[in-house]
Amino acid sequence: MKLNWIKVDGLFTRFNHMIELKEDGLTIVHSPNGLGKSTLVKMVCLAFNGEWEELDAIPFRRLEFGFDEGMVLVFLKDEVMEVTLLDSGNIIPMTKDEVGDLHSVYYLGPQRLFIEESEGRYVSALDANSQRIAETYKEFISMAETIWVGSEDDELGDASFPDPHSKLHEVRARMTMAREAGLIPEMIDDSLVGELLDNEPTQWSEKQLKDLYRLSKVADALYPLAESAAALLDIINPMLFRKTLSLDSHEGFKVTLDEGKVIKVSKLSSGEKQLLLLLYAMMFEATPGGLVIIDEPEISLHITWQQCIASLFLSIGRARDLQIIMATHSPQVVHDRWDLTVELVV
Repeated sequence: MKLNWIKVDGLFTRFNHMIELKEDGLTIVHSPNGLGKSTLVKMVCLAFNGEWEELDAIPFRRLEFGFDEGMVLVFLKDEVMEVTLLDSGNIIPMTKDEVGDLHSVYYLGPQRLFIEESEGRYVSALDANSQRIAETYKEFISMAETIWVGSEDDELGDASFPDPHSKLHEVRARMTMAREAGLIPEMIDDSLVGELLDNEPTQWSEKQLKDLYRLSKVADALYPLAESAAALLDIINPMLFRKTLSLDSHEGFKVTLDEGKVIKVSKLSSGEKQLLLLLYAMMFEATPGGLVIIDEPEISLHITWQQCIASLFLSIGRARDLQIIMATHSPQVVHDRWDLTVELVV
């Protein structure tokens, strides 16, 4: 289910705004300062992520969300805030959990370099994400090792493929992606993987069929993470200056200078940190089919990067099935895509 539009009446008692989301998947919201652009996009996050007390503290009269299936979610403030879903003529009271189940929203605000780990305690978002990547890598590698060991005693009948050559090509692509993403478990002999993947047999032995079967199960398990990791690295590494990002189960984000020295991710430039945070969120955190909101994506980015992020985020949105809203003051972010803009006016 997709969002079609967002409407607020009486924001700060004076503004009525309507955002119609673009069919291409990316909507760029801009306005003069003081019209409530950042507040409105934050309200979307508060509404769907159950932070209704904070939402209720913002002065507005009515907030609506229109979905492509014809349903309308309404937040109406009177003495208390009422939340209802209008669906086929029915008015259905909604709870926080029910609204959260309607749509996934991931929000990246202007202060995104730091996140609140506990009340009043803030930590580096990059460090937290790096640790999360390392833990995720460990989980997937452990799962792959379990699959590899567990499939050793499977009967050969389970390892039969109607067309082993086609299966080999599929496994080769997935294992190559996993290898490039640093996801091949150490217990899987890399020479075995290379021998099978790099040299296509003309006649298949029982051992080769069994190895292909076991590798196909590992490749299927690793593919969801490997695909996201490979996409992230393919996008960001050509943009980094004399350094390369990799991912692993020990450090999470690993940055290597061209001369071979490994540096902490905290030593990236401000713009590189911002870019990595944005890409990581869309590749690893946002739920496919959901909405990603980015307030002021231009922070710390050079003009050349600002000019390319609309096309970049469009591509990511299509690949990951995401709707994306960017709220910006920068004409460089819009660049040549004014067709994707919505202007908030008085």
